[in-house]
This record gives sequence, C-alpha cells and structure tokens, in this order.
Amino acid sequence: MKRHSMMLLASALALTACATAEGYRQRMDMLLGASSDALLVEWGPPQSRTPMSDGRELWSYAKTMVDDRAGYWRDDTREVTRTYKDKDGVKRTETITETFPVWEPPQSFRSHCATRFVMAAGRVQDVSFDGEACVAEEQQ
Repeated sequence: MKRHSMMLLASALALTACATAEGYRQRMDMLLGASSDALLVEWGPPQSRTPMSDGRELWSYAKTMVDDRAGYWRDDTREVTRTYKDKDGVKRTETITETFPVWEPPQSFRSHCATRFVMAAGRVQDVSFDGEACVAEEQQ
C-alpha cells in the first residue's frame, strides 16, 4: 500500500476509533420497545414506510456521510542509482537520495448506512442495519 494511502487509512481509523458497528448495534438495541412517537422525535419521519404481510410496518432510513479532505503537499524521497565512466574510463556507480514535493489532490469519501425498524402496535419491535457508516460510540 502506498505511504499516503496508509496515512489516509490511519487518519480515518483514528477519527472513528471510538465509533464502531457494535456501538451502533448497542444504540439500536436501546430503541427496541420505543414508541413510534419517540422514534419520530429522535429520527424524524422515515424515508419510506412499507406494509408487511403480517400487518407490521417497515420504516426505513438512509444516511450518507461525506468526508471531504483538502489537498496538500507532501515530501517524497527516492534513491536514484546511476552508472557512469570516470575520466579514466573506469565504470562507477553512485546512488543519491532525492526529495521532491508531491501534490495530493483533494478527496471526498462517501459512506452509507441503511437502518430499518419493524413497527408493531406503535412500538419498535426489531431493528436491522447495514453499511460502513452505521457506527456509534460504544456504551461503557
């Protein structure tokens, strides 16, 4: 993996070190049994409501997180080896180290989370979710 890719991955992991899918699951488990009104207050209206065959209703929410990173200059180093003949015709090799600036362009990272609540008799009966943005701080 390239050095700058590793740096971006490390910084992304540092930002989400406390926010995990397990933390999101813990947060969703706390909503089990909550009233539909409480869910509406906390989450707002669902993006879709789908009737289920057994009379329950599926409320769906989706979110997209965007992490915009500014462009920046970084120094890169490389070794260059060259072979040449000196003034006496003897073949010689030298290695030099060069440092030069490299522009890392701005980047935008998108992640998604889909959360679904099964509603029965005005209460949250079940919760499911998927996506890399389904993260929250873990409960202690």
